Amino acid sequence: MGPAELPFHKPALSELERAYLLQALEERYWGGGKWVEKLEHALSELYGREVVVVSSGTAALHIALTLLLRGEAGEVIVPTWTFTATASEVVHAGGTPVLADVNDTLHLCAETVEPLISPRTRGIVVVHYAGQAAPMGELLDLCQRYGLWLLEDTCHAVPAYYEGQLCGTFGAAATLSFHATKPIAAGQGGAVLLADSTLAERARLLRRHGMRRHVESPWLYEIETLGWNYMLSDFQAAIALAQVERLHLNWTRRRRLAQLYTEALRLIPELFPYPVSDTEKVGWHLYPVRWQGATAERRDQLLSRLWAQGFHLSVHYKPLHLHAAYRPYVRSHQRFPSAESAWNEVFTLPLWVDLEESHIERLIEQLANELRR
Repeated sequence: MGPAELPFHKPALSELERAYLLQALEERYWGGGKWVEKLEHALSELYGREVVVVSSGTAALHIALTLLLRGEAGEVIVPTWTFTATASEVVHAGGTPVLADVNDTLHLCAETVEPLISPRTRGIVVVHYAGQAAPMGELLDLCQRYGLWLLEDTCHAVPAYYEGQLCGTFGAAATLSFHATKPIAAGQGGAVLLADSTLAERARLLRRHGMRRHVESPWLYEIETLGWNYMLSDFQAAIALAQVERLHLNWTRRRRLAQLYTEALRLIPELFPYPVSDTEKVGWHLYPVRWQGATAERRDQLLSRLWAQGFHLSVHYKPLHLHAAYRPYVRSHQRFPSAESAWNEVFTLPLWVDLEESHIERLIEQLANELRR
């Protein structure tokens, strides 16, 4: 493959990230301390929920699912169209993932979820794919009717809105990721958003080995439960805090870039932009396109040629049920027609804050040339 003329992603970087990182460095604590607390406060102000910052989005899912499953076995319905962590952490928290197909916007919906609900079902994990809100009204209605909890995997939708309400504020819990490619990028990191302060206190305990220090004798501690080392460093928290403070500025830029892509794609009739109901309410973590009538083989050949020319496109996602590790979780005679159709036809274009209009023009021109070969 050739050098990257257009990488798939670059994190947004400003003087604020540099300043905060230098401050954290000079303070010489370097563990999860003051900057983690500042980040939690900023996110709590944004979401109006208790926030527990952890070492990754995967760690956030693990803790959230551990809290919601409460050490009891049970089934959790997850979309097959997602990254592995959405489902793998169900297993690591003691549950069983049940894979569900998705709708035309690649989200869970009542039609794909309700047939999978059984007496063993405990909850649903919804992913706000690409930054567009899932159909929360019908999913919340299902949860209420069947007595289920809802967990929002919100790492794409920062920020995004459903009927005027911020994604991440609907379910019993929600999770964020601060991976390098995410709208809040710190290399790694994540957060659990919780409406229940008791669950939040439990999450804080679990992220630090289940350890509680004595208030009057802080050199002493008690292990109250068996937790994990899921603490985020102050370096990462400082960068993430700068990203939160610039979140709406960066979001405005991402929306503008998505608009430029949508306009440019009118020149390529073979490709269809990702369908959104309100472009101003989408987080635009990803910009997926659909090559109508393609196959996964043809799609991969196209991406291979573009990569060789320095244009690094990607695919989000290969459905979970097509991976060897998830075959045991596919039910007999279960089918995923929507996800499999998307697997053949969908790929994602580079979308990052410092992307320039000239980058988009060159990519669209190259895409058009390759599709006419």
